[in-house]
Formats: sequence, structure tokens, C-alpha cells
Amino acid sequence: MTNYFILMGDIIKSRKHDATKLRQQFTTLLSDCNRDMRTEILSPYTITLGDEFQGIAGSMHAFAESIFYLDEARFNNHYDFLMRYVAHYGEIQTPINTEVAYGMMGPGLTKARALLTDKRRGQPRFCFDLPDTRLAENLTRLFTVIDGLTDRWGQRDASLISDMLASTNNEEVAAKHTKNRSQIWKKRKHLLIEEYRAAKTVIFDLIDAAERKQGR
Repeated sequence: MTNYFILMGDIIKSRKHDATKLRQQFTTLLSDCNRDMRTEILSPYTITLGDEFQGIAGSMHAFAESIFYLDEARFNNHYDFLMRYVAHYGEIQTPINTEVAYGMMGPGLTKARALLTDKRRGQPRFCFDLPDTRLAENLTRLFTVIDGLTDRWGQRDASLISDMLASTNNEEVAAKHTKNRSQIWKKRKHLLIEEYRAAKTVIFDLIDAAERKQGR
């Protein structure tokens, strides 16, 4: 039995978007992630149905890194759609397709898809399903916090937010956006940028500790 880190996702309320534009943005987003994270992905993130994707990450760390990449790149590129994610560790019984995430079978893929298609009211936008149920629950909770924090962010501030996430130096960020340091400090406080960074750090600390414990 060989288990893998399966990541699936879909676009929320995809029918409300222009299909041609949405398909182009979705394709570009996944292609960019596959390119920039190619050393950490076993089977590239591939559109399956029109508004869904699946792929195989190389580790639990890559699971989370992929989700952050996709969600942050979606925001930074002003794509006006949201995605739900399911991260499941489960069995794949056929060889891993390293070219495209098609033609693979196993109970892990079946379980991940069942979780993705479960759209009952109150289902979180981010769902982790792992053998360590406590870790999975905590990751799901922390990503719910991430979701709440990013819900405050407006597209008009996308470039500024990206720079504030990349640098804690308010003066440096201010110079790039023709603002003063005080304005950036206030914006950072209002948008809870440091709270987002803190939650993201905790997520990777939990994952890295779990992987060290498992000898990965």
C-alpha cells in the first residue's frame, strides 16, 4: 500500500463567472504553480472537470505551500474567483502519472473527491484529511483563520499587500508605493498582515514538526 499527498480543489460558484475568462485564468494559475513548484509536485495540478483540479504533492509541506501559492497568486493576479481545497493523504494503487494528473486510481483519490463534492452548508474552504486527525483538524482551523483574515483584503490593495507580506520594512514598502512609513504601518495593522504571517508560520511549524516526527 502506497499513500500519497493528494490535493484537489474547485472554483466556488463557477457558473457566476464568464466561462472563457475563468478557464484562461484557472489554466494560467495552475500552470504557474506547476512551473514554480515543479520540484515539490509528483503529479502536476491538472484541470479535471471545467472548474476542478487535482494533483499529487511530494510532501505535507508541499500540500500547504501549494495552497498558499494558488490562493496568493489568485489574489495578486486580480482573479475574481475563490477556490475550495481538499488535502488528503491516501492510497493510490496505480503508477503516478508525472506528466498529467490523469489515469490514476485508488481509494485515496476516491476519498478526496468525496470530500471535495461534499458541499453542505458550513463546510470550510480548506479541508485537511490526514491520519493524524488532531493535526488535520488544527490545520483546517488555522486555514479557516487564514480565510477570515484574507476576506478583509480588497483587490485594489493587491500589490501593496503582496509587498507587505514579502517585507516587514515599512519604509521600504512605502517607497515602492509613494506613501510614508506611518501610512504603511496603519495599513498593515488594518489588514492584519502580521496576523496572517503569524498564522502561516504556525501552519508550517506544525507540518514540519509532524514530518520530522515521521522521519520524512
